[in-house]
Amino acid sequence: MSPPADPRRHDLDALRAVAMLLGILLHASLAYVPGIPWPVQDTQPAPWLGLLFLAIHGFRMPLFFLVSGFFTAMLWKKRGATAMLAQRYQRVFVPLVLGFCTLLPLFDWVMTHPPGSAAAGAPTVPAGPTSPLTTLIRTRDAAGVAAALAAGADATGIDAEFRMPLITLAALVGDVDSTRALLDAGANAEALGSDGRTPLHAAAFAGRLPVVELLLNAGADPQRRGPAGDSPLDSTKADAGTTAFIAGLLQLEFAPPETLRTDRDAIRALLASRTGESTDMPVPPPPDLLTRARNAYRDFLLSPQFFVPLPLDPSPQSLLTGMTLNYLWFLMFLCWLAVGFAAVAALATSLRLPSPPGWLVTSPAALLWTVPLTLLPQLFMGLFAPGFGPDTSAGLLPQPHVLAYYAIFFGYGALLFLAEQRADNDVESVGRRWLVPLLVALLICFPVGVATMPFPAAGALPQALYAWLMSFAAIGFFRWLVPAESRMWRYLSDSAYWLYLAHMPVVILLQQTSRGWPLPGVLKFLFVTTLATAILLVSYQLLVRHTPLGLLLNGPRPRHPPASRAAIRSVS
Repeated sequence: MSPPADPRRHDLDALRAVAMLLGILLHASLAYVPGIPWPVQDTQPAPWLGLLFLAIHGFRMPLFFLVSGFFTAMLWKKRGATAMLAQRYQRVFVPLVLGFCTLLPLFDWVMTHPPGSAAAGAPTVPAGPTSPLTTLIRTRDAAGVAAALAAGADATGIDAEFRMPLITLAALVGDVDSTRALLDAGANAEALGSDGRTPLHAAAFAGRLPVVELLLNAGADPQRRGPAGDSPLDSTKADAGTTAFIAGLLQLEFAPPETLRTDRDAIRALLASRTGESTDMPVPPPPDLLTRARNAYRDFLLSPQFFVPLPLDPSPQSLLTGMTLNYLWFLMFLCWLAVGFAAVAALATSLRLPSPPGWLVTSPAALLWTVPLTLLPQLFMGLFAPGFGPDTSAGLLPQPHVLAYYAIFFGYGALLFLAEQRADNDVESVGRRWLVPLLVALLICFPVGVATMPFPAAGALPQALYAWLMSFAAIGFFRWLVPAESRMWRYLSDSAYWLYLAHMPVVILLQQTSRGWPLPGVLKFLFVTTLATAILLVSYQLLVRHTPLGLLLNGPRPRHPPASRAAIRSVS
């Protein structure tokens, strides 16, 4: 079978766009899923959206990197390695830098300034030398906290980023003076956060003994239970992985492990004297080989040498486990993978290595090597909390297991392009019977993978198989859906890059605006998704498409689509 006559591959172009746009759907759903840390927790949750989130997350980014590998190899074949790297620099690295300087600060501002937070007549903390109350608490500036409260700051307010009461944040930080100042200004010692737990739960978890004593003296109930029936004493029994994950997520620095263990022992004894609960710690079974390997690798990721001070951050951030790049992390991954591809291509060319047989890439036999390769990094997913699909690595340096995972999909995409260049390959066999892998993925791999999330050894295979089957099914489906150039799909493909880059502040703002509406969570989710997409499409057309920004992101785009230009020529 001969290669496609149109080298653009409109089906994969559209598929890449949809993979990016699913990110809007993904992030719009999170405000309505209880238990997932997200800046906005809606008053009307829709728990089933958690399954939608997992189903999308399990294959979306693997598919995106697969298609990116295909187009990277196409560009390399057409223009050479130097031109390919130059194009990736312009279209990926430069937007990453610009987004880091503009979109991420805007995202942070939207999170910390929800609608109505500065309503007319409401007391506010003066701008200028006085820092926001959250920052003052995080930096343990008790004098600044007291001054801000005296200036009218609300002691009963919440941390906008993590939706926790400020007194809970102070308890986690462990600053007794800041906690006392908040209590004296009217903060509730039993204020509930979005997770349904109290400041006493937080202080016990973080090993803050003086704060625990202060809260108990202020009337905090040591027998108050969380949603899972957990008491403050139970919070002291969290394992090292859970502790490290939550500390990293909240960007807080806890005491060293030995000190934290000693402090928690003292807190357990104090709380047990009030409640009569047992202080016995659960005895974990001896770790197996995989558990030991995961623990050692997790300790490596959390090594102190990776924590460095960054501009504008109150505390050192991890280069590996931090959230410095936030939702723009994939751009840095694309840069790493482009450089890696150029190096591998140069090595293969110099050694004159033959390309693998086409059937090994385009036939179902591809699963025989792609899935086993994916299993190794998959076994190290969920190091800090069980999950379905790949981990998020948003630090300045990629976590090795996440980079290796996406590199496998990226590499397969490159091999798929090379296979298409051979006339004897039946490239359309990839996903030809797309309904079969789709049903196997959704009806077997997905439920089994979700059920085995807490067990890495058992969950790795169904999760890896799910990602590959969904990717193959998507390729086949879009080959059927977009067999040739389409004006609508071309426009959507052109706009998708901007829509994803700019979507997060818009989504957060709409979630904040609709948070208290007395409507079902599903309706608000549809409202946020639809309106955010519409706003972003309008912004693309008016502010991006025919501007220098659009030239940077997508290259020049004609003001008239091909069909219109042909009509103009025929009239003239």
